Amino acid sequence: MKNLKMEWVLIFFVLMCYSCRQESALQKTPELTGSWKLVSIVESDKNISVKNSENPEKVAGMIFREKGELEAMTPANYITGYYETGQQNTIQIAGGGTQRSDTPWGEVFVNALPAIDHYELKANELTLYYHNSNKLVFTRVLNL
Repeated sequence: MKNLKMEWVLIFFVLMCYSCRQESALQKTPELTGSWKLVSIVESDKNISVKNSENPEKVAGMIFREKGELEAMTPANYITGYYETGQQNTIQIAGGGTQRSDTPWGEVFVNALPAIDHYELKANELTLYYHNSNKLVFTRVLNL
């Protein structure tokens, strides 16, 4: 009887240690949700200059909400939509919004959104890939 109790205590202890280790690993994983400011666009190994205005209302970026909702903005356009992530960092983005003339890089940004198919996420940097190796690079910000 004593051995049976010790086995249960040992099993319980191992399970507790394992669950604590998983929880701490999940807490260190960066999350996609939040505000992201566009810092560069790279197409065909050519860096397209992104000039964000000093006016906070004219910053280009994206806000990923928890329930799959998103907002994207350029100096001239505002887009709302949805995103869905999958295995191996795949992502699909859909939505619509204003269609005003924009800066050349703003148009590239808006046109790239529906073509985005995967992402790479580091602590404060998000890279969205489209058309193979083209990418939009963002940095995490508190608010857009």
